Amino acid sequence: MTEEMAEPAPAERTWLEIFKRSDRSPAGGGWADLLGAQVVEMEEGRAVLEMDCGPQHRHNGGIVQGGIITALADASMGMALMTAQSVGKANTTIELKINFLRPHVAGILRAEGRAVKMGRTVLYSDSVVTNAEGKIVAKATSSCLQIDSLPPRCKETP
Repeated sequence: MTEEMAEPAPAERTWLEIFKRSDRSPAGGGWADLLGAQVVEMEEGRAVLEMDCGPQHRHNGGIVQGGIITALADASMGMALMTAQSVGKANTTIELKINFLRPHVAGILRAEGRAVKMGRTVLYSDSVVTNAEGKIVAKATSSCLQIDSLPPRCKETP
């Protein structure tokens, strides 16, 4: 077969394939840059995000604000679900529950999200947020609605 006649590359079937091929973080831009969150591990049904917490993440009591921890847990769960979703689909949180088990002041927070149930319409996931010593800071669960997504290379919404 000549170069002009070469077969096209097979279409990507899941977001995980795109995430693994990309040189950009799947959490890049927007909220992730604002918080300083990064994806550090990803496989089908699992996503791990980390962030280094500092004074900008604390409330007046000196503790990392609960919404910051919630955002990290929510992102880990949503991305874990996306690794098992087909390109063309995405998810959005419709219900989230979180329990805060110990305060966090500074340093690394790690959220490990896991896809638990992939339904046709509703997806279920959980996340465990730990500190640098591996102690549990929070546990979360989430129900997400499966929705149509923008094309994988689309950078801006219309």
